[in-house]
Amino acid sequence: GRIEFTTPMLFALSFVSMFVIGGLSGIFMAATPVDIFIHDTYFIVAHFHYVLFGGTAMAVFGAIYFWFPKMFGRMMNEPLGKMHFLLTFVFLNGTFFTMHILGAVGFPRRLADPYDYQTFAHLLPMNRFMTWCAIGMVGSQILFAVNFFYSMFFGQIAGRNPWRANGLEWQAPSPPGHGNFDFQPIVYRGPYEYGSPEVDTDFYPQTQPPPKKKVETEPKPALV
Repeated sequence: GRIEFTTPMLFALSFVSMFVIGGLSGIFMAATPVDIFIHDTYFIVAHFHYVLFGGTAMAVFGAIYFWFPKMFGRMMNEPLGKMHFLLTFVFLNGTFFTMHILGAVGFPRRLADPYDYQTFAHLLPMNRFMTWCAIGMVGSQILFAVNFFYSMFFGQIAGRNPWRANGLEWQAPSPPGHGNFDFQPIVYRGPYEYGSPEVDTDFYPQTQPPPKKKVETEPKPALV
């Protein structure tokens, strides 16, 4: 199968990348000589939020965009969703990657005003940049809220399988009624048969019967 960069997929990929960055930055804290220097600095805060927000919230957003059609029977707006992803991704990295840099030079946390110390005065522009990115990251969630509630009532009607997925749950109506299915599903294969040579489409739903194979017969010899 081919990866389609829909809004849920973009959030899923960003979840993996953000979690990896957060995880790799945590390795430094396992080394005592390094941890002595970066302990109680912005480096710790950046690591924590890359894992907590980048590795959790991005996955949650992706799941909401993905399951929204099945829950409400309507699609969330795709261009607005991609704009929400782009702004969140850019501002998230602008905030917490900058915070890693500040922490690496020893910028402390839990101080009312670190700039009382002249040592950190030259870092003020970076801190201001990080602050504006954090404000932008929070503000970009307004797009998600507008998209979510507008799409609940006015979004494009979603079919049973808007993502062209193979899973059995995507053969039920959107939203599902009592008992989930309005027919008795018959499962012919597992849920991961993408790009199968048996069919022309990129996906192969579990309930789709296999194509009938042509029976080749040997030609009868001509009568002389």
